[in-house]
Amino acid sequence: MPSAVLSSIQSIVKRLKSSNFIRDVAMVGGGIAAGQAIALAFMPFLTRLYGPESFGIAAAFAAIVNIITPISTMGYANAIVMPESDEDAAAVARLSILCGLIIAPLSLILIHVGKAWLAVWTGMEKAPQMLYLIPLTLVIGAFLSVANQSAIRASLFKAKARAYVESKLFTDTSKLIGGLIAPSGLLLILLTIVGQFTNFLMQMLRVPRKGVLKISNWFGIRGVYHAAISQSDFAIYRMPQSIIRAFSMGLPVIMLTSLFGASAAGQYSLVLLVLSAPVTLLGSSVGEVFYPKITRAINNQTGNAFSLISKATLVLFFIGIFPFSLIAIFGDTILPWVFGHEWQVAGKYSQWIALWMVAVLCTGPAVAAMPALRIQSFLLIYEVIVTLARVGALYFGQLNGDDIFAIALFSLVNIIGYIGLLGIVLMKSNNEILN
Repeated sequence: MPSAVLSSIQSIVKRLKSSNFIRDVAMVGGGIAAGQAIALAFMPFLTRLYGPESFGIAAAFAAIVNIITPISTMGYANAIVMPESDEDAAAVARLSILCGLIIAPLSLILIHVGKAWLAVWTGMEKAPQMLYLIPLTLVIGAFLSVANQSAIRASLFKAKARAYVESKLFTDTSKLIGGLIAPSGLLLILLTIVGQFTNFLMQMLRVPRKGVLKISNWFGIRGVYHAAISQSDFAIYRMPQSIIRAFSMGLPVIMLTSLFGASAAGQYSLVLLVLSAPVTLLGSSVGEVFYPKITRAINNQTGNAFSLISKATLVLFFIGIFPFSLIAIFGDTILPWVFGHEWQVAGKYSQWIALWMVAVLCTGPAVAAMPALRIQSFLLIYEVIVTLARVGALYFGQLNGDDIFAIALFSLVNIIGYIGLLGIVLMKSNNEILN
């Protein structure tokens, strides 16, 4: 009996080693893990140098950028992996860059007109001119999105992972040095933008200059119209969904900043940064490999979509439930001990947000499968409904003047929403099999 069990384990290990999917996940996951490890290693020092208010200002700026970033490519960058030919994929890349170069100047005009209002909204009244960095961030984000999706299409996971790690090391080292000299929220903003540009440069230095990854193919209008029509789902459904989702995710930062001050927003942003690290590690590494795999399985009818999504979901659940349960129980003690006594409120936030993060992690494969299942319209409707529920949860919590209660309700709404999303995707994938 023991020999049979050992033989079975050896057989499973052998299959895992020979699996291209597992190797790709390990490659992406290794890079993200290294990047997140760097961020977490620096964080206890950065939290003692900058403080909650500085983190809150940087988080509010990031929330605004994240809300409008999907507009920079109109959602088309995510479609680069979809076309069968590299020429069609390059047309999608050209369309994405063209959108970014048009949207950035428009955002500059809007920022100039609404600068005073945005400065109050983000807690940047002392230096509103920093808001003019938003258009630059959108342009860099557009190029980085195209580079990322092109690398994913070409399965260049190693180059992508190395670029990410190097940019994280550069960014966090710069933040540490800057914090020793002149710590401020504005410095955190500037160095984060520089880090994104570094990520783009490092990635493009490591990929072959051909096909979609040839930068000269990113400029021009050849095939742009056809790409816009053929991948219109991404502009019609994915872009609004991404904007709404970013808005709802950034909403706590914005509301906490306006109602409780930048310090409360900083407390929340630290928790989200720390707890999203393992979610980013597992979710992104699995998602980036799972996305093209599930797309091929559905389009070519070469695999069981329901089975693929279910297995990936269960694996992620069992991986995430133990560490996040520890935070849910002991977070109010762990976080202040690690990051300093100024972060007591962050510890209380973490106990609720940890449960929400489990739901985010588990639904990654389902979200990745939605474009191939052609249910992005549902994702848009879902985001609208859940966003209204999130706003209601935060508003109800604010009526009681209790930010912790507001975060608890916000987290519970997210958990229920993600469970519902997973159920819909599983039913749709099962119907695909039956049909």
